[in-house]
Amino acid sequence: MGQGQGQVPAGFVCPGCGIGLEPLGNGTQDGTRLICRRCGETFRARRRTAGEAPSLVRAAEAAPVGNLSLALRGVALRALEQTYRAGVSVGTLMMLALGGFVPVMGDWLRDEINSWGDVVEALGGVWVVTETQDPDADLGPAIVYGDAPTLFSAIGDVSRRLGAKPPRQVRLSYLPCCGVVAWRRSSALVLGLPLLHVLTMAELRAVLAHEMAHLARGDATRSARSARFVHALDQAIDQLPGPSRSPLRLWAQLCRRRADSLLAPIAHGQEARADRSAAAVAGGAAAASALVKVAVVQPLFREVLEHYDPTTPDAPNLYAFFREFWNRLPDALHTEMRLQLLAGRHGVPDRLHPPLPDRLTVVQSYPHRDLPDTSAAKYSLSDLEALEQMLHNRLFSTPGIEPSVFHRAGT
Repeated sequence: MGQGQGQVPAGFVCPGCGIGLEPLGNGTQDGTRLICRRCGETFRARRRTAGEAPSLVRAAEAAPVGNLSLALRGVALRALEQTYRAGVSVGTLMMLALGGFVPVMGDWLRDEINSWGDVVEALGGVWVVTETQDPDADLGPAIVYGDAPTLFSAIGDVSRRLGAKPPRQVRLSYLPCCGVVAWRRSSALVLGLPLLHVLTMAELRAVLAHEMAHLARGDATRSARSARFVHALDQAIDQLPGPSRSPLRLWAQLCRRRADSLLAPIAHGQEARADRSAAAVAGGAAAASALVKVAVVQPLFREVLEHYDPTTPDAPNLYAFFREFWNRLPDALHTEMRLQLLAGRHGVPDRLHPPLPDRLTVVQSYPHRDLPDTSAAKYSLSDLEALEQMLHNRLFSTPGIEPSVFHRAGT
């Protein structure tokens, strides 16, 4: 396939979305710059040696995914949250004036009304709270450099590669999940302790690059609040008792349908962009392997949690128990779980993430690292057993005995 200066090679398609690439600017002597108009990523077509077909090389200055359409959806979603809250407030006041104060007064006399949200719920509505009140309880305890120097070094290296500012906190989560969150003026990287039992360091770098890409693009600040709002609204509506004709509930259901239609494309675009960052930093093979392992371990850990009894005498803590369980799984069972996952017979579809096979197709199109670090990620922690026991104690903690106000006679 011939290629002259300024001539676009035919047949090139975007590895991410599969549509044809278009020229971007004028050609140069070392190749022609191309762009995917759907996802915004730029490429350079080069002939490596004489006689070889031109190949695609991703340009370093790749444009962010999502462009104007997704930006407008994000603005509409944030406006929808404010519209929903205003509608709930106005509707509640109107219902109180039209006689709704009667059931509210009854609940108040039974000490069931303690806040404005309780008033809304007493009238059949939903009041959504999205602020994180207790990060230690919601996200897990924070760790410092001395707890995991290798992990913090990897976070710093990945942040520099992506041009992102490292998070202010790193928190170990109780469940096999990972993410970046922001509340008030702080941000945190949340990393599930069970993931460190199953990932290699190369795969951990892919996970870190994925999450740092979210932080670098502002996903944790601009979009995370909207995602929390939609998730909290979903949960609150699903937990409402029985059918109701309350205008407040109808308003909540209407806003939920609209919010879902806005959030899904935004989340898909952000995840696709973060996947490409993970593959570019850690290599396509490590990024693909990390995606599969995370998807496998999450339902597996839930099953272990359901069958684990912390009151059993001499039983190991939950995380040591899971570590032993994972290490004893036969290779044939590992393979079977991966095949079930790729065939779509495992787990519940997630509307906020693209299908796993599509994500694997994208990351595997990136070059692999010649010498990936295959050491276990759990060794990035200084004292694994101590951190496992700390999370176990926090997860299964019992209320302490309140000290008595009475004293023995003579004291």
